[in-house]
Amino acid sequence: MGVEQGNFAASLKELSQYSFKVDSLIMDTALGLSGLVPHGAGVTVAPLVGSYKMGQPSSALVDNPYFTVNGVEGTSSKTKHLLRHRKVRNYVQSFTGTAASLGSMALPVNPYALIRDGSSAGASIVHLYRFAEMARNCRQSKTLSQWFELLKLMKSHKLFNRGVGFSLAAIPGGVSLAVSVPIKLCLMAKNTGVLAQESALCKVIAMELHWRAYQEQSLLKGSGSGPATAIVRELMTRRGVMGGFSHNYQALIQEPAGWNAFAAKIMDI
Repeated sequence: MGVEQGNFAASLKELSQYSFKVDSLIMDTALGLSGLVPHGAGVTVAPLVGSYKMGQPSSALVDNPYFTVNGVEGTSSKTKHLLRHRKVRNYVQSFTGTAASLGSMALPVNPYALIRDGSSAGASIVHLYRFAEMARNCRQSKTLSQWFELLKLMKSHKLFNRGVGFSLAAIPGGVSLAVSVPIKLCLMAKNTGVLAQESALCKVIAMELHWRAYQEQSLLKGSGSGPATAIVRELMTRRGVMGGFSHNYQALIQEPAGWNAFAAKIMDI
């Protein structure tokens, strides 16, 4: 193996490693237990957790090793903006979700959670259907089949999580904290385990998908779509209440660090 190939393999291995953050787990657990704080004071936990996470330095964007080894360079401003937007959005949703959960105790159901989780579950169902359709047309490709298996697995986990959230929110009169809190903590533990097991493959596939889509666009001069481009387009398409704000996947494909956005989307469960 040449020096360049060795560096490529080492870079791929390093980037695909799972990064377990204890402080993030502690913050998420505190958020899950916020409903137990008496007199509705738990609503203050969400902004505290969100402020802490927002204050943490963002991980530096790393260019796709496939781009680096092939001499493709450039800036990744669109990717940086998207990931920053996701961080802010998660903070807003965390605060709003906690406030709505506590505020909805006086209502028959939690309307915010119904809309949020219902919309997300519906979007995941469409993603699963589209990926299954694509997979049926690409059975001859072992690589594409492996990609679709992982994409469907991760979307299935997201559908399960959102389905549980929707079900809890739809129960008339709500459920007691003695029931909802353990369920949320169990989901958190499950998701941590899933990401620990699958994140390496998710990142590798995001890099491969990114590079293949870039090659397709280079060959087609941006005027067509190959299998990888179609997967990226579907992956980055937003539906439901956010349907009018889909991502500019063409720009992300052209950026050397664009794979970071694809990996984040794949692992968003």
